[in-house]
Amino acid sequence: MANEKCIAKATGKPLAAYATKKEAKESAAYAKKKYKSKLYVYKCERCGSFHLAPKESKIHVKKNACPCRDSNGQPKALYKRKKDAMKQLEKSQAEQHVKLRVYKCPHKLFGGWHLTHTEPIDKKRK
Repeated sequence: MANEKCIAKATGKPLAAYATKKEAKESAAYAKKKYKSKLYVYKCERCGSFHLAPKESKIHVKKNACPCRDSNGQPKALYKRKKDAMKQLEKSQAEQHVKLRVYKCPHKLFGGWHLTHTEPIDKKRK
């Protein structure tokens, strides 16, 4: 997957890909100084490279933050705010064409939100 090119949704052009986090951070610092752009660095799960994105699009998510697991037994992402979960839901639906819904983590101690592809239990009984 490392040879795949990731495409920007807004422009349809390939995203700049950086081999190291340090290299991406230097580019973000340059963009901030030269263009006053506030960017953050993220590691792409698709291609394995580092990309830059606008800070306002950042989604606050924690991995291994609660005991919830997905259908494959993997830890579920825990979104701190419902709006972050909704942002990820929209992104996933647009990119992967899957139907998802947001729900509150049942472990109140962790206080967050998850995504799932399953229907609510109440709807299944009808």
